[in-house]
Amino acid sequence: MSRKRRANGTIDKLKPALKDTVDQMLLSGQTYREICRYLAENDVQLTQASVSRYARRFLASANELRIAQENFRMILSETERYPDLDPAEAILRLASQKAFEALSLVNEDSWDDAKPETIISNATALARAVAYKKKIDTDVRSDELIALDANQSLLYDNLRKSNPKLYAALEEEIKRMREEQKEQDYG
Repeated sequence: MSRKRRANGTIDKLKPALKDTVDQMLLSGQTYREICRYLAENDVQLTQASVSRYARRFLASANELRIAQENFRMILSETERYPDLDPAEAILRLASQKAFEALSLVNEDSWDDAKPETIISNATALARAVAYKKKIDTDVRSDELIALDANQSLLYDNLRKSNPKLYAALEEEIKRMREEQKEQDYG
């Protein structure tokens, strides 16, 4: 993975208030000539080409941020729509959806250029992530069931000691319900 170099152009080194104004001017669609004029009024001399280079980097970063925010909104929307869905599952769903969208947009010639090991590696990584998520969910459910069983045993033990009649009635009701369930299952 390549590391991005830190930007160190003239605009990047401006005072924060001045730089923020340039950024807002770019976002609002003002021309490079207008931005150069504004900078000149603030004692900064730059060519339109310099502003253009900064604008390319800045607008690309702003677009990446916009996409990330939209993806985050989609994840929040999924977790609101399905309250039992945890955020990791929502992220996996979003990643899968984006992968399928990207695959559908790839033309036939691009498949010829793609390295099979890269495609297989990425698909395997996604499948592993899903499998790991399911394993964690199963482990958590198992731990919850163990804790529930322990608490239930403790409750029954205390109930048997403190109120034997209620305990006996509860045992009879549980037996009756199990018999009914067996009859429904096999009946």
